Amino acid sequence: TALAAIIALYFLLIAAFALGIRRLPAFEPGSREPHHAFSILVVFRNEKDNLPALIKNLERLNYPKDKFEVLLIDDGSEDGSLELVKSMQMEVPELKLKICELKVPSSSPKKDALEMGVRQAAYDWIITTDADCSFDQDYLNAYDQFLELHPARMVAGPVICTFQDSLLHRFQTLDFLSLQGSTMGGFGAGNSFPFIRPFMCNGANLCYDKQTFLELGGFQGNKDIASGDDVFLLEKMLNKHEKEVHFIKSEAALIRTQPKETWRALTEQRKRWASKSTAYKNGFAKAVGIIVLLANFSLILGLILGMTGLVPWMYLGILFVMKLNVDFVLIYSTASLWQQQEAMKSFVTSSLLYPFFIVWVALLASRGSYEWKGRTFKK
Repeated sequence: TALAAIIALYFLLIAAFALGIRRLPAFEPGSREPHHAFSILVVFRNEKDNLPALIKNLERLNYPKDKFEVLLIDDGSEDGSLELVKSMQMEVPELKLKICELKVPSSSPKKDALEMGVRQAAYDWIITTDADCSFDQDYLNAYDQFLELHPARMVAGPVICTFQDSLLHRFQTLDFLSLQGSTMGGFGAGNSFPFIRPFMCNGANLCYDKQTFLELGGFQGNKDIASGDDVFLLEKMLNKHEKEVHFIKSEAALIRTQPKETWRALTEQRKRWASKSTAYKNGFAKAVGIIVLLANFSLILGLILGMTGLVPWMYLGILFVMKLNVDFVLIYSTASLWQQQEAMKSFVTSSLLYPFFIVWVALLASRGSYEWKGRTFKK
């Protein structure tokens, strides 16, 4: 039947991603003299609570202070964030810290802010992250040594969600792990499965060559969509320089981001992520999105058909167990890399909730608007 065919296709796709994680080489930086210089870009809006920790984290980076700079770009903050970072600038004199302001209203403010930051960047390599992120002291060393060994135009890095002991946090952590597993699988499975290619990355941990960014026209061509600064740039890089786009599978390069504190905030975030999918030019990315959505919708449809007696419960149970098992392999493979196995204790509960969550988000995203940092954007 159609339900079985969709679940079988989903099973094969996720299994390929799980294999891709294993095939993707791990990278462990050593101790050597740094060679590359980096401009770290952080676009922020109303992040007063997170910016002090971020600046202290940047100050503690174990990297020569003359080989990196930090550009903090304010996107119309209304909570005193801009004034705060200006006052903190004097507290970190050794940190090469620049503060910029995006003053022109825009339908795609983050992309405009990043383009402004790239133009003002002093160094050849750009790294983007977010205000609520943290990283280890050897973060820049990992990228420096990876670039030394791999000819690259873009390097995507791993992002995990920190969590406390609540279902909401563990649900987000497991979702992040599935996304990261699929990301790594896309980078690692290509040699075994020619139809699989990189299709996803996260702007909270992204490194790219400034000159290549400018040659590709930055975010031109997708400015009508507020989000997607990471994925749309990845598409451009893959189209022109596919062999020079990599993923750094390294704990030293790991970024940790904070979870949303309410289900509503999480839903708005996922609506924003889903809203850009219709504009993907990468056919494989579109196919993955459709397969994942259909597989989760199939389970809901199967549940309805089961309650009406049109589908045997045994048949539905087999399909659910197939999906559960392959999801477990993918998520646990990623969790074990980044020591997040503790979140797996909510795996079954989250797996029961997830089909309803993702289908609900898809329905909301199709309505064409979402909230982001206190503003409403059209799809």
